[in-house]
Amino acid sequence: MSASTTTPHSRLQRLATLDRLATAATWVFWFFAVLTSLQVMLALTRSGVLFGPALNSQPGPAPRAWVTIAPPLLQRAGTVLIHSGLAPGVGASWNGAILGTAHPTAGQALAFAITLLPAGLLRVGTLYLVMRLAHTVARDGVYTVQAARLVLYLGWWLLAGGLVAGLAEGLARLNLLSLLVTWHVDWAHWPASWGWSWPVEWFGLGLVIFARIMRISAGMRADLEGTV
Repeated sequence: MSASTTTPHSRLQRLATLDRLATAATWVFWFFAVLTSLQVMLALTRSGVLFGPALNSQPGPAPRAWVTIAPPLLQRAGTVLIHSGLAPGVGASWNGAILGTAHPTAGQALAFAITLLPAGLLRVGTLYLVMRLAHTVARDGVYTVQAARLVLYLGWWLLAGGLVAGLAEGLARLNLLSLLVTWHVDWAHWPASWGWSWPVEWFGLGLVIFARIMRISAGMRADLEGTV
């Protein structure tokens, strides 16, 4: 008797939790979608972006267009760090530099806005798939073919999308760099301007594998329900 009374109640609690999770995923998706759109619009209008960096090399207004460059692109500026706070015999080198301007031209503002798009689109696309997955799980359950398919899409989005976003962002940053410096920026410097996040790639691979397990479990569940 206790099992018959507690099981429906527990199931209702799980459904309510999944519904809240789906609602939270929807709010997070729309928050970052609006935030990404706002960042791009601010960059295009030469108003900077939210949470921009501060340049320590020169006082004045915060930069409204900037690019972070890697050590191989600092060869003309030098890479040796000289600081009085280093202990005797200790050397250091720059990890990178931020080049920015407080009064970007229209071309610089457009190039800066393009640098924001790859990571922003990857983030918004990931949250969109997570939102769809949360609503599907809340409606049909975890071990279903549709849920497994969405997990597979999410995994491949992180795997392929993370790589494409890194390549595209590298191209965009290199283009912006050519507009912020006076020396010649060669496309041979492209490999030094891009990279990808290994945690994102490994997480995407894990989701692809987990999607396969979910699909097998969904098939086994369907066979058991058909047998019963």
